[in-house]
This record gives sequence, structure tokens and C-alpha cells, in this order.
Amino acid sequence: MSRKPIIKITDYIERELEYEERELMKLGADFSSFQMKTAAPAELIREFRDADFLVVNMARITAEVMAGLDNVKVIIRHGIGYDNLSLPAATEHGIICANEPTASSEDVADQAITLIFAVWRKLFIQREIFDDSVAQHKWVFNRIYPMYRLGGKTLGIIGCGNIGSIVLRKMRSIGMRILVSDPYLSKERLAELGIAHTPLETVMGESDIVTIHVPVTDETRGMFNERLFSLMKPHAVMVNTARGPVMNVPDLARVMREKRIAGAGVDVYDFEPPAPDYELLNMDNVILTPHLAWYSEEGGWDIRVVIVEDLKRCLEGKPPKSVVNPDVFKSPKLRMKIK
Repeated sequence: MSRKPIIKITDYIERELEYEERELMKLGADFSSFQMKTAAPAELIREFRDADFLVVNMARITAEVMAGLDNVKVIIRHGIGYDNLSLPAATEHGIICANEPTASSEDVADQAITLIFAVWRKLFIQREIFDDSVAQHKWVFNRIYPMYRLGGKTLGIIGCGNIGSIVLRKMRSIGMRILVSDPYLSKERLAELGIAHTPLETVMGESDIVTIHVPVTDETRGMFNERLFSLMKPHAVMVNTARGPVMNVPDLARVMREKRIAGAGVDVYDFEPPAPDYELLNMDNVILTPHLAWYSEEGGWDIRVVIVEDLKRCLEGKPPKSVVNPDVFKSPKLRMKIK
């Protein structure tokens, strides 16, 4: 008699996993969950090498870990980004990797728009002005100048996939000129969105606000650096709700200290949470939020449901819907038997 398929979760952010356990046990799976976000490679290998299907939030599944996961057929990343998974190693060992790219798209777009408004309207200074005015018994506005309206300004969207396209749709009603840089969009998708691709340097130079929505790849890692910042207008601001590693933070801190750009809103970091010496801490022209762009009660449930649906597909011998290393299907080492 064959054993039950084993599904394990390396780490999770939900308050409980009763829904996942109930739904997967109905299908005859052996389900268990752990909180091993910061575990060393040897610990991850020891605990998860026997799993058939693995769900990963923040645990780092490096090449070393991939090599030790003897039985794992599929790894599903809880969320959009998957830079904590070594895709080349997964493909080498015949492991399918997938993400859930749409479950929290509305929420991340809303957070980006929130930061756009908050940074542009200088909310980081407005509260200080309020407290100073209360203390002095009169309004003291001198620190807020200059501040501009959004209407008529230019918004640059870098990356116009699931999230960037929602930002585009929602911000069109503001009366802004909108430029989009995304060389990977097809002609059909550009036409569907009613936009044209604009070169990155042009977007950086002409935008009053730049919002980033690109994944971490070899191409995008550290791409937002002093070279691109130097193209921006002195009153321009930047928002990053994508991934921390796409931003060169020391360069960003330097150009803001030198008042070469006016401000930034950041929700994502290279190391999370950032260290006490993080360069953007204690800067009065930056709004930092705790990587919560993904969160809403609705979004939290959406991602739980789509992960369970993907796991059901795996149990039926079907691959997950959003495979991020499709070359694995060409590999003779592919571990999952596709029906």
C-alpha cells in the first residue's frame, strides 16, 4: 500500500492553518507546518527532505537545500516574489517551483498608491508640523514648502504586470500623465492597457513620481542606483513596494540627503526586518512601512485558497498554475509525473 503524500509548510504568517489542514486531510494528505523561517540549510534539509510538496514563505531554499530535498517534487512560494528559491538548482534536480502572483495584487497596488499620496503630500512632515503648532499655539507651516498637487504631474510605473497594471487603472482618475516602462509587455497587452512602452531612462527623467513593480532578477537586482536617480527631478519621489534588492539603498539615501530627489516610500527591504543601522531610518523625507503591502483580510484568505487549490492540483498529478521555472518540464530528472 502506497503511503500518503506528504505536504509540509516551512514557515507561515497566518494566525492559524486550520483551513489548510482540514482541506488537505480531506484529500488524504499527511499535512504538517513549521516556523523555520531562519533555519540553517542542514535543519531545512533534515525536516523537509521527505516531503512531496513544500510551501515556503520566507525560508531560504538555497542550492544546498535544493540538493538535499530528496523527495520534494513541487515547491510553492507563498506570495509573488521567489528570490528566496534557487531556481537553477530546483530545475537541475527536477523540482517544480511556483508562486501565487495574483492573490495580493490589489493590496500591494493599494499600498503603493497610499505611499504615493503620503510621500507626495509629505505626511512625514505634516504630523511634526501639527505637533509643533500645538506646542506653539499657532500654525507653523514653514517646513512644508514647497508642496505640489498631483493633477497634471507625471507618474512613472516601472513594471506593468499584475500589480503595476492595477496601479495604472486606479491612478488614471487622478488626472496625471502616466508613463510606463515594461519592455516585456506584448503588443496585445500594451493595446489592452492603452499604453506604450517608454524607455526606463525617459520615465525616470520625466516623472514626478516613480513607482516600482518589477521582480528580482539578475537584470533588476540593484538596478535603481545613482545613475538612474541622477536622472530624476529634484522634487521627484520614489515608491518601492516590489522587492528590496532592486534598490541600491545607500545610493538612494545619499541622493535624498543631498536633496537631489525629494523623498521616498519603501515597504520592502534587502534584509527583513532591516537592521538598526538601515540607511533610510531617521530620514524625515522617507516613509517606511513594515512589508505589509500584501496584507488585507481578503488578500490573506485569497492566497490561502489559491495555495490549497494548487496543492489539490499537485495531488491530482497536475502542475501548479504559475510555474516560475518552466524549463524543468524539459528535464529528464523531473520528479513529478504529470497526468
